[in-house]
Amino acid sequence: MKLAGWIVAAVAMAGVQVATVMAAQSGSHPLPTTDFSGMWLPDARRAEAWPAVLPLAPAARRFMEGFDPTASDPATLCMPLGTPRNMLQTGYPLEIVQTPRRLVMIIQPNLANAEVRRIPVEGRALPASPEPSWFGTSHGRWEGPTLVVETIGLREDALVSDNGLPHSGQLRVTERLRVVNDREHGKLLIDDIELRDPQAYLEPLKIRRYYSWAPQARARDSTCVDALWIDKLWRDRLKEHGESARRGEASR
Repeated sequence: MKLAGWIVAAVAMAGVQVATVMAAQSGSHPLPTTDFSGMWLPDARRAEAWPAVLPLAPAARRFMEGFDPTASDPATLCMPLGTPRNMLQTGYPLEIVQTPRRLVMIIQPNLANAEVRRIPVEGRALPASPEPSWFGTSHGRWEGPTLVVETIGLREDALVSDNGLPHSGQLRVTERLRVVNDREHGKLLIDDIELRDPQAYLEPLKIRRYYSWAPQARARDSTCVDALWIDKLWRDRLKEHGESARRGEASR
């Protein structure tokens, strides 16, 4: 029995060595060492706040001081939060689907659509000038159990925060994601976020978010577009009543 056990162990070890050699010869990248899959709830109580005085460039400071959400925040019209704001929010669950080559993050805020970040994790370099988008272009690489995600190509009208923290087209977001087991809080996903933007910030902005493991959590359907539609119906109805009243006065 002992001999059989040694034989099984030797075969298993040989299999691992062969797989490692084949991976090296094929140029494949290391397999992930941390499993981020599942549902995570942001912990609003532990969410770090921005400093009272942010190191903003003059133009960014003027924008933030005169910020009017109804005029300058796309989210008031059910448009996306965008990245990194969708990772900084503390009101909606984060769902992660993970494969050896890709990480998919899904956030469903009360806006028009779910926000989906598709992140290759093979360590490839970012493109030089990607087309700007709400969630940008992200690539990830493994540093031991930590996944480092860099994102560029973010739309300038996608604000960083709901109080109007802006950025320019040069924003580069670096996230360091890891999972820890905390005695008090259980299984946690920690996202250390760094924002670099030489046009908007005098120095990098750093902040941290905590997510608690919540396998029973479920995303809720949005009501934002419904509210806009109801508002439109009421406006149309009022317009019809107004036109009807004017026609009645004209016929007298």
